[in-house]
Formats: sequence, structure tokens, C-alpha cells
Amino acid sequence: MSRNLSYFNNNRIVYRRDPITDKPDQENECYMFYLNGTYECYHLFTNKAKITTFKSLKWHLLVLWYLNPQLDQDQFMVVAEILAYKPNGFTSFSIHADLLRKIVYEVSMLDLEEPPKNRLRKVIFKYGNKLSKEEKLRVVGEWRMEYNYS
Repeated sequence: MSRNLSYFNNNRIVYRRDPITDKPDQENECYMFYLNGTYECYHLFTNKAKITTFKSLKWHLLVLWYLNPQLDQDQFMVVAEILAYKPNGFTSFSIHADLLRKIVYEVSMLDLEEPPKNRLRKVIFKYGNKLSKEEKLRVVGEWRMEYNYS
């Protein structure tokens, strides 16, 4: 099942952002390479994996809140409802409305000055590049071999 991103796109809800202050050590038309890595890359919903836990749902909501500071509490609740509604294809589970409201409240109370925890990324592929999954894996493997990354 594909994800229903129409609400996000129609309402200009940001769900992907490349690094802002970290500058790539090498860049071409397909990707950016960061020798020391970057934590600033937020690309939600780019693969087929679904949100499978409440912790993951909370992290996704925190990232959406962080990337969209213009949202008020009501707008953020709508975003959360769309994300949590299983038929929209983002989650693998259903969540009770009261629990979702509690999670949204907890996320909205967190400090947006501090970026959400994120994994370190060395290679970031640009949106719309024409590389296949195999080609992307080859690029990442080449950088790992050249710099002895594990």
C-alpha cells in the first residue's frame, strides 16, 4: 500500500529537508557526501517501511513539528491524525484517538530549539535522482571502501 501524501503536499507540510548548516565534502547531480557525516538530514517516508511502534510515531511527529514550526496546535493535530490513520499507509497499526491526543500533547511540549535525534548520514541522495536501488548501494559501498567505514 502506498502512502497518501496528498494532504502533506497540498498543504505544504515539510517532510523532507536536506542539511542546512553542514556542507558536503563532495557533491554531484545525484548525491552529497559528508566525510564526517551529518545529523541534519530529515527525509521522512522515502522508503516502504511503515511506522510500527508508538515510539517511532512520536519521533515522526516530533520531526514534522520541528520542520513545520508555523503549524498551530489544531493544524498539528490534523497532521497527526492523517499520519496515524492506518488506511493512509503510514502506520502498521491503529491508534485510539485519546492516545494520539496524548502523544500530540507530549510532542507539542518538547523544545523545538533542539533538533530531533537523528541517525548520522554520510551519503544523501538528492530528490529526483535517477539512480536505482542497486546503484545507490554501490555508491555507498564505494565510499565505505575508500574511507574504511563500517
